[in-house]
Amino acid sequence: MSGIDYTVKKVSDEALNEMVQSVAESKNAALEVVTRKMTEAQAEAVRISEQQRRQAEALKRQIIGSAEMTSRNRTLEIIEENLNAAFSQALDKLRSSTSGADYVRIVKSLVLEGIEEVGGNDFVISANTHDQQVLQQVIDAVSAEKGVKISRSASRLSNSVGGVVVSSEDGFVTFDNSYEARLERLKPELRKKIAQLFTGA
Repeated sequence: MSGIDYTVKKVSDEALNEMVQSVAESKNAALEVVTRKMTEAQAEAVRISEQQRRQAEALKRQIIGSAEMTSRNRTLEIIEENLNAAFSQALDKLRSSTSGADYVRIVKSLVLEGIEEVGGNDFVISANTHDQQVLQQVIDAVSAEKGVKISRSASRLSNSVGGVVVSSEDGFVTFDNSYEARLERLKPELRKKIAQLFTGA
């Protein structure tokens, strides 16, 4: 082999080796890129899947929460409706029992409770028109028993079935002991008990 042939072969072999090495490096680089992109794509798919799962869970919680709130609100409405109906029936029964010796005792106990709540020695008491005679009888008895001054108010409890409103003489302290007010004071506890029946708590 002549010197020229040897030189050409050497140069071509070196060029070929460089090309093979360059192709191998390009292939490895391409594989790295493909692997990286595949890893990124898988991570993105997992991220999207997780995001969708979280969104689905959030939507599920929102739907359940909304349904529970609607149910709870309707339950409260039913409780209130039934409570009001029960109180209305109770007032009707009380209206039919506002006479006789028993009623005098009831009014007296309401007056005694009222003056205890208000405190002091001078009181003004209101009642409905129907109860004025009973009220005067009770006022006379309680005044003598307790040694306090009690007067009947000139105003009447126009929308009351029965009971009394006791005030201090200056009107600064008042205790509503009418049937309606007593029933209203019972409502929170009754609501709670009825709600416990509904929820089983």
